Amino acid sequence: MIARWFWREWRSPSLLIVWLALSLAVACVLALGSISDRMEKGLSQQSREFMAGDRVLRSSHEIPEAWLAEATKAGLRVNRQLSFPTMTFAGDTPQLAYIKAVDSGYPLYGTLQTAPAGLKPAPGSVLLAPRLMAMLNLKPGDTIDVGDATLRVAGEVIQEPDAGFNPFQMAPRLLMNIEDVAKTAAVQPGSRISWRYKFAGEPNQIAAYESWLLPKLKPEHRWLGMEDEEGALGKSLQRSQQFLLLSALLTLLLAVSAVAVAMSHYCRSRYDLVAILKTLGAGRQALRKLIIGQWLMVLGLATLTGGAVGLLFERVLLLLLKPVLPAALPAASGWPWLWAVGSMVVISLLVGLRPYRLLLATQPLRVLRRDVVARVWPLKIYLPVMVAVVVALLAWLMGGQTLLWAVLAGAVVLALICGLAGWLLLRLLKRLTFRSLSLRLAVNRLLHQPWSTMSQLAAFSLSFMLLALMLVLRGDLLSRWQQQLPPESPNYFLINIAPEEVGSLKAFLAEHQVIPEAFYPIVRARLTAIDGKTTAGNSDEALNRELNLTWQESKPSHNPITAGSWPPKAGEVSMDQGLATRLNIGLGDSVTFTGDTQDFTARVTSLRKVDWESLRPNFYFIFPQGALDGQPQSWLTSFRWEQGNTMLTQLNREFPTVGLLDIGAILRQAGQVLEQVSRALEVMVVLVTACGVLLLLAQVQVGMRQRHQELVVYRTLGASKRMLRATLWWEFALLGIVSGLVAAIGAETALGMLQTRVFDFPWEPEWRLWVILPLSGAVLLSLCGGWLGVRLLKGKALFRQFTG
Repeated sequence: MIARWFWREWRSPSLLIVWLALSLAVACVLALGSISDRMEKGLSQQSREFMAGDRVLRSSHEIPEAWLAEATKAGLRVNRQLSFPTMTFAGDTPQLAYIKAVDSGYPLYGTLQTAPAGLKPAPGSVLLAPRLMAMLNLKPGDTIDVGDATLRVAGEVIQEPDAGFNPFQMAPRLLMNIEDVAKTAAVQPGSRISWRYKFAGEPNQIAAYESWLLPKLKPEHRWLGMEDEEGALGKSLQRSQQFLLLSALLTLLLAVSAVAVAMSHYCRSRYDLVAILKTLGAGRQALRKLIIGQWLMVLGLATLTGGAVGLLFERVLLLLLKPVLPAALPAASGWPWLWAVGSMVVISLLVGLRPYRLLLATQPLRVLRRDVVARVWPLKIYLPVMVAVVVALLAWLMGGQTLLWAVLAGAVVLALICGLAGWLLLRLLKRLTFRSLSLRLAVNRLLHQPWSTMSQLAAFSLSFMLLALMLVLRGDLLSRWQQQLPPESPNYFLINIAPEEVGSLKAFLAEHQVIPEAFYPIVRARLTAIDGKTTAGNSDEALNRELNLTWQESKPSHNPITAGSWPPKAGEVSMDQGLATRLNIGLGDSVTFTGDTQDFTARVTSLRKVDWESLRPNFYFIFPQGALDGQPQSWLTSFRWEQGNTMLTQLNREFPTVGLLDIGAILRQAGQVLEQVSRALEVMVVLVTACGVLLLLAQVQVGMRQRHQELVVYRTLGASKRMLRATLWWEFALLGIVSGLVAAIGAETALGMLQTRVFDFPWEPEWRLWVILPLSGAVLLSLCGGWLGVRLLKGKALFRQFTG
């Protein structure tokens, strides 16, 4: 009986819409969840390789051996690294190099690329950067003096997995075994050294060791994961995960809306059938069995079809993304299936309980009076409860992130605007007189059914707003990433330039037609007091290391002033806004620094928005000219060069103490990840767009029966098919224009919160939304009206109401 009932109802368009809505919800959530799960695992694996470990402990001093013993006891693998600058010699030729000493377990993750391949820094041998090999005119098998030790050159180090990006790092690199550090006698009290300890293991092992270690850490220690990375790559990975999360959120919201519209429409279309069945003697228990059985069969079928489509869509996505994905992505866990089926069940329960309850409670009297509707579960009570449950579930799934509240705030603003816009529209239309008969008929229909008009306006506006939100944010993210890696960005940094070498270095670069970026003087000092109060005991990372200070006459173009005035005068300083916020420093406060030769104090007179993601030199503090003359200085600049190594080799020989940092490999490595993420974002936009189109189609279907009855009356009274088609066209065009305007307001509200609070972008009004959304809404919905006109006015369809 249930199967026959289901097969009979299956042929009705209403139930087909419900099935399509639920199937698309399952397919989208499953495909999105599987891709997100696999990509997150893949990105996590890449993150491990970028760090060469799961966690990093950074310190300016060697940590107690007991800490490492505890890590080994917990089942973790440990790698030690020691970095410091020192002079190297090949015969009588000196060259400043940045030493990275590692143990035999390096790297824990990733691949150390060397020439010849497969080399590692064994005791007694070293690996040199190609630039250092050229500067010292060395080849594999030669020897190099590092401090007091003479070591054999085993080969070249091409790329380290954890090279990272630090424009203040001395270059070129020399990689050696940590057992040889003592032989060099280069590390003495007062030397600028940096210890890094890499840890690798299972998540539960890392978590257990982390809980043991964190209480023992001092301000000089930093315990880091990839999510703590402050560079461009770390920010990019974090934003990509936020965007995937946003995609999932918008998909769920659109799926809930589409299923709500379709299921409510289906149940309303079956009131008469249930009333007739009750009149013929059908009992409540039998009807409940039929309805619940049908519901479960629809859910089962939606699970099968949605799951199959979701898996197929996932395969297509992986095929499209194959050029930029790792060779083998980890398999997805069972969570995507659980979320897909669970979300379908929760969605169907939330939006289907009341419509099915009303259907079951339909009174037999409806056979005679079609206005009789059961009064159960009042909407004014059920709707707030349903919204509260949906918000609570989303908050639980997403951890109450700002991302969720920004989107929900935009939806609330959109709902308020829909109500206001609908009311104003109806008031305005009442006062206007139109010459066109088809336009008057369209306006009359909107006026005679205000609640239907408002519901359609809300559904169309929500679809347009969420789609605009995805497209604009995706464009912002990609343009932001492209700004981080512009085509003409510098790919070489010159570091450790002595003051007396600045003039001759400028002349050398000019001789070779190289246009460098600005020259920055660098002074290293520690921030030790704020308004006369010591910073000792403060755990902020910036207070537990030496900072790079500079002076500039002109403001850096990528550092906009957010408070105060530029330039700083004698005794004044300009400060990074982010650090000022963390340390609770405001305009007029004084900051005291301890340098190599003396202490000095300055008053903060301006705050700058520093873009730490840009691959350009940035500084926490910028002083006026002459303020740092009493401190030892070195200089830094950057330039772009793509014409071979001849000029670079000549530069190294003429300026042997100047460090040359090649960041081209790092840029390519980061660019590959960004390309991968950007293609994934394009896929997410397609998924959300599919849900949005489904919501539009579901809402268009809602009024088909009512429109059919009205068109029958109009046609009987002599209206032409052409005029009736124009009536439908005008009705949907008006709805499209107003929906587009409302969606633009809601999208601007949500974009403002997302850009400033979640993605850390400066908010800029998107004027194109105010033009594109109304026009697109009018065109898209008028096409829907034209499609309805063709379908409803085709052949003798208008008269089947009377003959059927």
